[in-house]
Amino acid sequence: MTCEISFEGRSIQMNHRQFSNVIQFTLELAESVAKSDEKEHVVHMSQLRDKEFWPGRGIQIENDFPKIIERKFWSKMFYDTARAVYNRDVGNHDHSYWQAQAIHQIYSTGQLFEYAVQQQEPGWYADTMDRAEFNKVVNGS
Repeated sequence: MTCEISFEGRSIQMNHRQFSNVIQFTLELAESVAKSDEKEHVVHMSQLRDKEFWPGRGIQIENDFPKIIERKFWSKMFYDTARAVYNRDVGNHDHSYWQAQAIHQIYSTGQLFEYAVQQQEPGWYADTMDRAEFNKVVNGS
């Protein structure tokens, strides 16, 4: 069955197992890095996972995450989770056939959350591990 992560006509589609993995991997990272004032975002996503998500029910960003502060948090978490899969920090790495697709789906979800923020704050970009490394390597900052 297909799940969809959507915002105002833009969407990412995946099967239910892939969707579950995207959420689970991202929650694993978020639980370990969330600051005290961000823990409520992790609780909210966990509650959605446990009570609201079922086969065919994905995320509607505008309904499930109406607060911009939470959209910002999840944008960063999805981007950084894609990096964590690449670094083999989350997920089962006994096999690697799933990694490229998972990275794409998770990264694309980060982009969609970032886009959702940018509709209210046009100049905003998530402060991700990749952007920090880019600035260090390329810009020397």
